[in-house]
Amino acid sequence: MTDTITIGEYTVSALVDGESHLPPSAYPGAEFSRYPQLLDASGTHRIRIGAHLVQGPTGTFLIDAGAGVMSMPFPPELATLNGLDAPPTHLAAAGSLPDSLAAVGVAPDEITKVFVTHLHLDHVGWVMHDGAPFLPNAEIHYGAEDWPTLVDGAPENDPIRPLMRAAAAAGILRPFSPASEELLPGVTATHTPGHTPGHRTIEIESQGQRIVFAGDLIELPVQLADRDVHFMTDVDRTGASAARAALFARAKAEDIVIAPAHLTAPTFGRITADDTWVDALSR
Repeated sequence: MTDTITIGEYTVSALVDGESHLPPSAYPGAEFSRYPQLLDASGTHRIRIGAHLVQGPTGTFLIDAGAGVMSMPFPPELATLNGLDAPPTHLAAAGSLPDSLAAVGVAPDEITKVFVTHLHLDHVGWVMHDGAPFLPNAEIHYGAEDWPTLVDGAPENDPIRPLMRAAAAAGILRPFSPASEELLPGVTATHTPGHTPGHRTIEIESQGQRIVFAGDLIELPVQLADRDVHFMTDVDRTGASAARAALFARAKAEDIVIAPAHLTAPTFGRITADDTWVDALSR
């Protein structure tokens, strides 16, 4: 079942491409003994891999583009490091975004834009497929600040390099402005470096309602209360923490819905007056 929320004139659907099972070591600073509910029977935290589909007066577009077809076995050394006796079979597996789009009645050629929060593979995987753009009519907007380290600086065998270079050759890439910018009427990108140098949050305002797509700025729901919890791939923990705190404060004060890329508890959240998450779908 697809989680869907209405924001003014827009319908936002959280599409699933796959899932990842992350061990405690993926979250530096998190004391999972305080949050045992976040770990499943394997001792890992399951997250959604996917994208957000947005349909409204400015067209049909995506926030991020899933991971593409992938299957990553769980590394034995990671199981040993985390003391996992029965680790999951896969660290990550994906490839169902086309089926998720079909389930909500949207064809790939109906999507006109993709706003990529950052250039990690699990956010750009379906930009290209079998050597061609998977979304044939879409422009792909991205943070150029990510390119030197995450594409050019990636290991030779990292799939992000050929994928993004093929997208560049196809002429479908459009860099974000270095500053905050209005992408479409009521749709704004804000530079929020920390998780990556080019990380963006995307905000939609419609009929007095607002939603912020937070990308990987928020990785665990407990980060609302625990500012010392980070993620293993944060390039600047201080920057990420500051951007996260600013978003939380604004969302609380202005009743903004937050849609992180990977969370399902809640998928769409609001922050209450006493600093707790509440499911925005329950309202």
